[in-house]
Amino acid sequence: MNAPIQLNQHDAGVKLAFTCVNEKGEPIDLTGLEVDFTLYFDGTAVNEGRTRCMKTDAPMGVAEYTVTGDDTDAAGLLYGKLRLEQGAEYVRNIGSIPLLVEADSG
Repeated sequence: MNAPIQLNQHDAGVKLAFTCVNEKGEPIDLTGLEVDFTLYFDGTAVNEGRTRCMKTDAPMGVAEYTVTGDDTDAAGLLYGKLRLEQGAEYVRNIGSIPLLVEADSG
């Protein structure tokens, strides 16, 4: 498993950038695909209804998700799931991405 992405409790505006690649390490062209990043805390989605990623370089497989304060409201370990979709005929889940939200010290 990858080392967790480190965030602080109540962080907002942090952009998480992803490069989607296939099994050969080649970029997946995101043109025409919906890209969503769902964050889970204790098995419950914390960003339901606002999972959409911005495709910053679709042909090269690059997308980003902007963290909101609601995403980092609770300290602890979250897991993000990146999902690529084009209707019912194409759905692809890309791994599990850990995020560690550090508690406020104040």
